Amino acid sequence: MVSTRAAVCVILAGYLHGFVQAVTLSGTRSGSGIPGNSAAVMAPRARPSHCDPFHMAFDSSTNYPDFERDFSPLDGPHSYQLGSGGLSLFLDKPDGRITTKDGTNNKVAEGSTLNSTFTVLYGKVTYTFSGPAVPGVVTAAILIALESDEIDIELVGGRPTQWQTNTFAPALGENKPLYSTFSSLEDYPHGHKTVAESHAYTIDWNPERIVWSVDGSEVRTLRADDTRKNGSLHYPSHPARLQFGIWDASAPAGTSEWARGPIDWEKYPERMSAVFESIEVECPY
Repeated sequence: MVSTRAAVCVILAGYLHGFVQAVTLSGTRSGSGIPGNSAAVMAPRARPSHCDPFHMAFDSSTNYPDFERDFSPLDGPHSYQLGSGGLSLFLDKPDGRITTKDGTNNKVAEGSTLNSTFTVLYGKVTYTFSGPAVPGVVTAAILIALESDEIDIELVGGRPTQWQTNTFAPALGENKPLYSTFSSLEDYPHGHKTVAESHAYTIDWNPERIVWSVDGSEVRTLRADDTRKNGSLHYPSHPARLQFGIWDASAPAGTSEWARGPIDWEKYPERMSAVFESIEVECPY
């Protein structure tokens, strides 16, 4: 993510299978932090690892009851489809007339987001997926905690030959996220590749560092000590759900600029898809 981005909005909703859900990936983010005395902030308390190995391939052989047990769709029942080609998450053109002014669209499309019903605290999570190479469209695969800790992989359709990594972990007393402080733009190693092709993106997270990889090649390491800002560490340290989705970044202006939007619906299909082929959780810690 870059400084012009207003990041992902996290809304808390009820319970499913006994788990609190973090509700949606959308184009904006509320800046609410945790009240407290920032002068007294210390490093995050070390927590024991919590991780159960998991693997699910999304294809015609996927057991649907298992899918419903492990993942909660956060949008309508027609916002995704599980089939032989993978798990397709849809972004549909808004109804009515769409006008563009000052780099934004007056209407933002409904996307699709799914949330795991389980959490992970430290582990290695691999999402294999692709997203549309369309300016204004963002496909995201993240880890997100109720405490607003977040570790991100984002495919920004307006930058089709690169992908983005980021992390958030608000410190006590902060009233807005540090949107661009720990963001980074990554290249695909070993030749010309794009977000529209399927790749295996990995978040390898332990108490000391986060390593992001693509197709088995490490591209970025962020150490906990390097997240110190304003006297506090901003390193994710809470149990996090897996969350993945596709969204329209055509508004507001800062989000649209970051995503190189808005979406030109006269040029692109009325339905676009991100396709997830599999998700794996490994537990080496």
